[in-house]
Amino acid sequence: MCHQRPGARALCASRPGAGGPVLVAEVRRGNGLGLSRHQRMNARPLTLTVSLADQLFSQTKSVGIFNLSLGLVEQLSRRSELARFTVLANRSLAGRLPPHLDVRWHDGPAGSRLGRLIWDQWGVYSAAAGTGHDWLFLPKGFASFVRACPVRMAACVADTLHDHYRQHHPCAVNRYEQAYFTRSFWAAVRSAQVLFTISDFTTGEVLRLANARGLTPPSVHTMGIGFTPPITPAGAKVNRVCVLSSPFPHKRTELAVQWLARWQGESVFDGEVHWVGRAPAGLAWPAFANWRHHERLPEADYRELLARARVLVFFSEYEGFGMPPVEATLAGACPVYSAIPATREVMGGCGFAFSNQDYPSFRHALSAALQVSGDSLARWGEDLLRRHSWERVADRLLAVLQACNATGGS
Repeated sequence: MCHQRPGARALCASRPGAGGPVLVAEVRRGNGLGLSRHQRMNARPLTLTVSLADQLFSQTKSVGIFNLSLGLVEQLSRRSELARFTVLANRSLAGRLPPHLDVRWHDGPAGSRLGRLIWDQWGVYSAAAGTGHDWLFLPKGFASFVRACPVRMAACVADTLHDHYRQHHPCAVNRYEQAYFTRSFWAAVRSAQVLFTISDFTTGEVLRLANARGLTPPSVHTMGIGFTPPITPAGAKVNRVCVLSSPFPHKRTELAVQWLARWQGESVFDGEVHWVGRAPAGLAWPAFANWRHHERLPEADYRELLARARVLVFFSEYEGFGMPPVEATLAGACPVYSAIPATREVMGGCGFAFSNQDYPSFRHALSAALQVSGDSLARWGEDLLRRHSWERVADRLLAVLQACNATGGS
């Protein structure tokens, strides 16, 4: 069953693999959600504040959300639908924002955990009210649970990882941090006028969790993530496989090391294997002379490493989207990725998926990826750019906000 607040305009549908019912917004550029001409002409001008002040690249736990936030702001800065547009940011983002933006600087949220907490629970709402705009958009999706938002609020829920960890890895995260983000998630569900997600899978998860708690959420719309062709041109390929690692258990780095080591022994692969990212504490690395581990690479160095690789391997048991396989395809590296719902939805058959429960499926996927042609990669890249464009993401966001303004609903 679809749950909407009065006045919300959305269509309910079920999609295979989405994990539940999905609210699908019908979006046509310049004609938000099927509004009549009279409604569009009489809608309030759209004024929007976006909060990025709590985002710092050197400290982020999700590069995906960081890139989503910056990419969306850049696209929104060009849109004529916005009568006024303001970004709340810290000065670490100064060189990453379009120069003509109206930016209000707030460095406190990125300076400390206490600063972040004060910002989340009180400061961001005060700053949003100070702009005089009608709408506040929270790209991280975490709302205050101690005060009401003085303006209309929209939030992007990238995933429901907090619930996945509650079920599968309850001892793997700080319980106070887990409780904080869980409460902030539910505050968004209860207080936002509209929620956005980045995949139909996550839309279904938000609705499933709300239904289980007996809550009627606001309308939920899949916004997606956009991509652009890589700035770093693909150089001459070398015999290189890149693998992403992480200390977080849902990234399955231990399984990745185990299966890559087995595949290395069976295939006698003599190329380079580069592991990028921190590893779980105490992980024992096999002593292969062709393996290299980079705990953290500057973005430009990672892009250059990937641009010359033949394959990117991406293990995970849970994602809200799964950006690395898309980025790899666009860089000319064939993606090999865990066959989980969100990433399969996003990739749409591009690249090679494998089951985390079946080593032969992984071996087959990696072997096939090493043989894939450049023409196939180019076709996949064109398809992914067509389906995941920033223009489409902004279209969806703005159409929903315009519809809310026009109908007076949420």
